[in-house]
Amino acid sequence: MSTPRRAFIMSSIEQYLALIINVTVVATMARLLTPDAVGHAVTGLGIGAIALSLREFVTPEFLIQKAEIDEKDLRTSFTTLFGITVLVTIGLMAVSGKIAAFYDSPELPFFLFLVMMSAFAEVISQPVIAVLRREMAFGTLANIRTVSLLVSALTTVILGMLDFGYVSYGWGMLASAITLAALTAFVTPHSLFSICRPSLASWKVVFTFGSFKGASQAVDRIYETVPQLILGKVMSMTSVGLYNRANTVCGIPDRIIMSAFYAMAFPTLAASVREGKNIKRAYLNTLSYLSVLYWPGVLMIAVTADPVVHLILGSQWEGAILLVRLMALAAVFWFAVIVTNPLLLALGHNRDAFLSSLFSRSVAAMALCSASMYSVVAMALSQFISLPAQMLIALYFAKKHLNFTAAELLAAVFPSMLVTLLTLVGPLALLVANGGNTEMSLLQFGLTLFCAALGWLLGLVTVKHPFLAEVQLVLHAIVAATVWLRRRFLTAGA
Repeated sequence: MSTPRRAFIMSSIEQYLALIINVTVVATMARLLTPDAVGHAVTGLGIGAIALSLREFVTPEFLIQKAEIDEKDLRTSFTTLFGITVLVTIGLMAVSGKIAAFYDSPELPFFLFLVMMSAFAEVISQPVIAVLRREMAFGTLANIRTVSLLVSALTTVILGMLDFGYVSYGWGMLASAITLAALTAFVTPHSLFSICRPSLASWKVVFTFGSFKGASQAVDRIYETVPQLILGKVMSMTSVGLYNRANTVCGIPDRIIMSAFYAMAFPTLAASVREGKNIKRAYLNTLSYLSVLYWPGVLMIAVTADPVVHLILGSQWEGAILLVRLMALAAVFWFAVIVTNPLLLALGHNRDAFLSSLFSRSVAAMALCSASMYSVVAMALSQFISLPAQMLIALYFAKKHLNFTAAELLAAVFPSMLVTLLTLVGPLALLVANGGNTEMSLLQFGLTLFCAALGWLLGLVTVKHPFLAEVQLVLHAIVAATVWLRRRFLTAGA
């Protein structure tokens, strides 16, 4: 099995486990907390994310791109990360009282304190994780991240049941960060004492790489959180909770498919660049694979928004159904965006990675912030402006460096369009037969998913999509595993 494929499989396993755990937490907490309480948690996490985006200026990811790394690079990464975390913590704690008063949220300062303590624990784990990603040790990463996520989930849910309210999320984050720090300290081949010794020997490399990466990350965090922060003040925390949870539900395909690609995209592309491989072909193939998985996924979320929301969030979140449907439909334009940033970083074009993020996120942020002044539905509708704009900007920067033609791009994704159409035929036929009623019983929901899966497989075969080879590999692996288990059973019986 090739290294990129193995990397994707290991990343996928991690993402699937993480998805199961996160959906379980979301479903449980949605029944323990009100949308208003969830809105307060989202606001606190958003404020913390914006503040901590400053750490991206000294991101350990320079360790992935650097041709050779040594102990001084690790020490410098730890020192700079620790220093900026101290400054961010002092600054945020100094204004936390005013932020709490602004949002009328008395528990917010303590929640932000827990977020900052989590950031200190991450100072230990982040350099080690960067090294593991560089070495494509995705199996090890999957194990330690899954354990830390389980600790976070158990902590959050147990404290939620004990009426800790939305602060449960803060304690869960801290427990996860401490666990991850301990596990990375255990698996790293480097001495933790040595890594934690202060050093600025590689500071020029850190800031050269991190200058544009940090600015890009800051823009991303502003885009993701500021519209919700405005919504929480102008409208209500309930609106924030509804929007966030709707975003979570329609992001399930993203978590299943896109996150796995993103986790291994930068290390894999960086390795391809170092080895002189054809990056344009790898990029177009990635778009082909992403689109055939992602488009059917998000469109099925739109078709089944009603039962999905009731199943995951419960009856008190019915206000999120329309939001999920709108956001899922708009999400079809997102498929190209997530690949471009890792591509540009792997090619060493950090400045263009920043400009791509700046331009796309600025357009999107303006649309979302303007919409947040009106209603949560307006925010969902604004994604029909923000996401296509981001896609076009991402493709422009990718084309600038890979020089692919529009015909080559269309040739890569057109088969996916046909597969997506065939995937939707069965579910839409069932919807018409049901009189257009989007409410479904569990039996109807299951039948709809079965028809979608059957249509997707038939689509792969009919159009001879390149991803069919991956499906065949999986089927062969399942058959081989079944034969092996059968032989072991017969041998044990004998």
